[in-house]
Amino acid sequence: MVPIVGRQFAILVLWIALSLIVIIAFLWVLQSTRKPREFEEVQESGYRLRRGWGWLYGTLLIISFAATAWTMPYAWAQRQEAKSPAITVEVVAHQFSFTMPASLPARRLIKFVVTSSDVNHGFGIYSPKGVLLAQVQAMPDYKNVLYFTFPGPGTYIIRCLEYCGEGHSVMYQKLTVYSDGSPAAAALKKEA
Repeated sequence: MVPIVGRQFAILVLWIALSLIVIIAFLWVLQSTRKPREFEEVQESGYRLRRGWGWLYGTLLIISFAATAWTMPYAWAQRQEAKSPAITVEVVAHQFSFTMPASLPARRLIKFVVTSSDVNHGFGIYSPKGVLLAQVQAMPDYKNVLYFTFPGPGTYIIRCLEYCGEGHSVMYQKLTVYSDGSPAAAALKKEA
């Protein structure tokens, strides 16, 4: 027999606890339905219960919205752009390539303006370790904006995330992200 440890044990305890709650609720409903009651009495308690649940869920929704609204990415990006302007990068997706710069600086706010010349595409930024960091849709006749700051130098991969035809699987591009002290960063400062 394989021993149950750590996370598996926690899941087992949670499952047993939830099962006991369901069984107790079932037994309570079974017991409470044995006595006949007047319809008006049942109706009033049902409406009272429904109002209580409505207030509870409404309050939880408002609290969760208030607790997380400040973390929305675009408000954060606009505040960052007000501090130091973002570098604007135009990206055009085609079947089966991207038109965009081959290198960008690390630790600078980048404003990707993404569109497509033909069909819908996805624009996904993958870390050097292959982790999806950010993504946005690339659509014809429409420009989506994605704010992103590369955490450090390295070779990042841009991939299409939406099936766009037979060559979709080879639609990727390497993007070199350089540090602030590199020659590419000095050339970018001269242009600004």
